[in-house]
Amino acid sequence: MRGELVINLKNLQHNYRALNSLSSENCETAAVVKANAYGLGVEVISPSLYSAGARVFFVATLDEGVQLRSILSDVKIFILGGFWSPDAKSYAEYNLIPVLNSLSQINAYQDFAKNQKRSMPAILHFDIGMNRLGIPSEELEEIYCADLGGIEILYVMGHLSSSEEEDNPHNDAQRKRFEDITSHFLDIPKCLSNSGGVFLGDAFHYDLTRPGICLYGGCANEKMKDVIRPVISLHVPILQIHKAKKGETVAYNETYCMQNNSDLAILPFGYADGVFRSLGNVGCLYYSGYELPVRGRVSMDLIICDLKAIPQDEFPKEGDMVEVIGASQSLDDFARSAGTISYEILTNLGRRYKRSIIE
Repeated sequence: MRGELVINLKNLQHNYRALNSLSSENCETAAVVKANAYGLGVEVISPSLYSAGARVFFVATLDEGVQLRSILSDVKIFILGGFWSPDAKSYAEYNLIPVLNSLSQINAYQDFAKNQKRSMPAILHFDIGMNRLGIPSEELEEIYCADLGGIEILYVMGHLSSSEEEDNPHNDAQRKRFEDITSHFLDIPKCLSNSGGVFLGDAFHYDLTRPGICLYGGCANEKMKDVIRPVISLHVPILQIHKAKKGETVAYNETYCMQNNSDLAILPFGYADGVFRSLGNVGCLYYSGYELPVRGRVSMDLIICDLKAIPQDEFPKEGDMVEVIGASQSLDDFARSAGTISYEILTNLGRRYKRSIIE
């Protein structure tokens, strides 16, 4: 009696190929598989993306890069977190390429290249308006004048902060900022677009795009929904059905009082399985298309739903499966009801689900 998470690799591959087809001519499409492939399992996801044509991958940490190298031997793997001297040997041993985010990282990587007695590949990442990772504006002039010997710059990179908002003027402002910076690196390939950037058009594509959430079925706007297919579905069984009376309270701290007599389904998943407590008294699950409102607070292992919408001739029994994410409620719908985004839902999915693969 546990939930079932179905991962559709056919749709994953479709999404990669669709994103690749949207990119401008001579632009390669990378795949972002950080955070254990957004929670779905890098050991499953990365070979499938490789089969779809991906040969460039991005991860967040060195450990993620080492794990990915054990799965795929002949791809480029970029480490978004950059380069750190104590781990230097691992970059060479596993053929991992850092994304350099500061002058100090550049200097440390140059020292490492000198010790290796060869030029070492890297990406230069510039902050273009997020005040997050990336070479900051106060270091630009020094970078422009610096001797970058020992570093083979494969790409100059930036990151879009609002790319899923097609009409946001910050997109063009960031692209202009990126153009100003890259004008100092003539003939070096460029990488700017994340998932949303792919949908902003050829001007944002340059030489390499690096989609993430769209690969996994996340769609932040209508344009994405026309192209991207869902990659996961999630269903959980009914453990028990309670007949609750009007005036009775439900779950911890009596946050919901029954307005009418109704049947309640108790389901075996909670915040230990990636179900946010914010869904309490707000979210819905579905049974045969019928909406089942969440009653009371979400607990660690359990959630409670109201079955009042289901006709008696279609009424479920213990063991029947209820939809969390699927035909009636998309990943993004579920995230919105929890007051969050699809990224956070995916990366918080627990390990207690039975995982099934569609190839």
